[in-house]
Amino acid sequence: MVEQGRMPYMEKDITSTIPDWRESTPKEASLNATLLRRTSGKVATLMERLLTDKEINLYHSYGNVVSVRRLGYNDHGPVHARITTMNALRMLDLLRAGGIPTSLEAEQVASFEESQVAVALGCFLHDIGMGVTRHDHEWHGINLVDPIIREYLAWLYPDQLDKQVVVRAMIHEVIVGHMAKVPIHSIEAGTVLVADGTDMTKGRSVIAFNMQFEPEVGDMHRFSANTITRVEIKKGTIKPIRISIQMDNATGLFQIEEVLMTKVKASPVMKHLEIEALISGQAPRMYLK
Repeated sequence: MVEQGRMPYMEKDITSTIPDWRESTPKEASLNATLLRRTSGKVATLMERLLTDKEINLYHSYGNVVSVRRLGYNDHGPVHARITTMNALRMLDLLRAGGIPTSLEAEQVASFEESQVAVALGCFLHDIGMGVTRHDHEWHGINLVDPIIREYLAWLYPDQLDKQVVVRAMIHEVIVGHMAKVPIHSIEAGTVLVADGTDMTKGRSVIAFNMQFEPEVGDMHRFSANTITRVEIKKGTIKPIRISIQMDNATGLFQIEEVLMTKVKASPVMKHLEIEALISGQAPRMYLK
């Protein structure tokens, strides 16, 4: 059943006029192509629909209006949703390649593909609550998107109520746990928690940085993020995942120590990570190895 206020998928006109503040960007198009190229099966089918869902994209964009224009924060919109989802799915694949089962697999209640669906859908929707307020935005997000989650799961798993229930609960854990304020215990939610912290390159802070004219509290976040040039997620040397952060100077270490490591320390996947900082002209710094 389609929730009231949501048009059935096949009836959506994704080419219709969108308000000026919701113009798609070349960066979004590039990330869309990458996400579709790197996924398969139900996850690819899910991403194809998510990326063209007008209501979700409008939620993302309005959340960014609140985050960037109203509050002066960094990107929490369409690009951030795509980057974190891509990074979370990449980490999930690396964990599997390293012999680490997801929580749903280990508990024998669902398959790896269901874990991927929970991570992809939960991560793509995790910051929609920013359109309400920054404080407790994860809980506001649940209120906004739960009808959408139920609709998508009914579409993906028709007549499979058991899968709908399990994956929906996991998606809720993914969303409420991404700020490291609520303890989480699953590999799936822990992966998204870390992935959220990996979107730290200078592109994410550039709008808020350029809008800033007077010094104020929070400048260190913008200046430190503006020095990070690349974040690479790859197979680790000893552990399944290595997160490699390249930066122009040591100012970027603030992002690792105060943002990423806060999330890593609260994540059940911490023991499977290697984290290194690569500063121009200096030897690598290892935070986890």
